[in-house]
Amino acid sequence: MGAAGLLSAAFCIQRSIVSMRDIPPLFGLSGSWKVLIISLAGCAVGVGLGAYYRFSFGMTLLPGPALQPFALAACGIGAAEELVYRGWMQGRLRVLGRLAAVLISTAAHTAYKTALFALPPSPASVNFLSLVVLTFTVGALLGLIRELSRSIYPAVAAHVAFDLMVYGAAAQAPWWVWA
Repeated sequence: MGAAGLLSAAFCIQRSIVSMRDIPPLFGLSGSWKVLIISLAGCAVGVGLGAYYRFSFGMTLLPGPALQPFALAACGIGAAEELVYRGWMQGRLRVLGRLAAVLISTAAHTAYKTALFALPPSPASVNFLSLVVLTFTVGALLGLIRELSRSIYPAVAAHVAFDLMVYGAAAQAPWWVWA
């Protein structure tokens, strides 16, 4: 499933590259006051979801006073996911309709994310139903935000804010990052 998600994104990227001047529209890189305001709202959503995650796992509400080095890697991974799935893939799939683009790119991202947890190197308890439902629901929300704002910035802002909340105090990457 993960390979299918990554391959479908790679196919969309390959098919979309006509020239370097096509990259900004395909990534959804546009800026305006509307995008800035929606991006700030995206940050608030990301912080809220991160706080909920931390609360659900019995962690302190905030990650701590000093960010750990892995926090930057986590933010980079999250931003890259948004650029690939909500930027490139969703942008290219618009020919099928905006809703179809959101749903298909969200399904591909969900397959990729679920595959990360499918074969852990050591025994781990993962509730796959919750993982799929939450990843798809939040992904669809970020996809809709990308469509409404016509920019990838709000989705990236939400994902980065979430990752800062969840991984800000992590001294090392969780098992699923490099598994």
